[in-house]
Amino acid sequence: MWKDITLERIRSSTAGKKRLIYLGDEKRDYYSSLKLRGEDYVMPRKDFPLWELISNDPTQLKDQVHEWSNGEELERVLLHLTNRSLSSQLLFTDCKLQTFPMSAHEPLLQALLVPH
Repeated sequence: MWKDITLERIRSSTAGKKRLIYLGDEKRDYYSSLKLRGEDYVMPRKDFPLWELISNDPTQLKDQVHEWSNGEELERVLLHLTNRSLSSQLLFTDCKLQTFPMSAHEPLLQALLVPH
């Protein structure tokens, strides 16, 4: 129950701009994970109740599921997801196409050689 309240607070504070990564292993985490959006991530701990519930019926979740079983896997998956999320944000916010007027007959400038 408190996890649902926390999820709602996080969701309202981000105004739908951020993806959530929900880590869990308990049976009650399943009901909270059902409230996530399609672009969010669920990370169930492998061979624990949440993972078993998701494995039994993966169609119930709209989210992307990324399992983990130990600390090293958890770190690897979290880094991958956060890097991917950050990369996609940067791609959309920083990518600007600019054109510069240039005559077809203008010569290109020569590169300046710099000694080592």
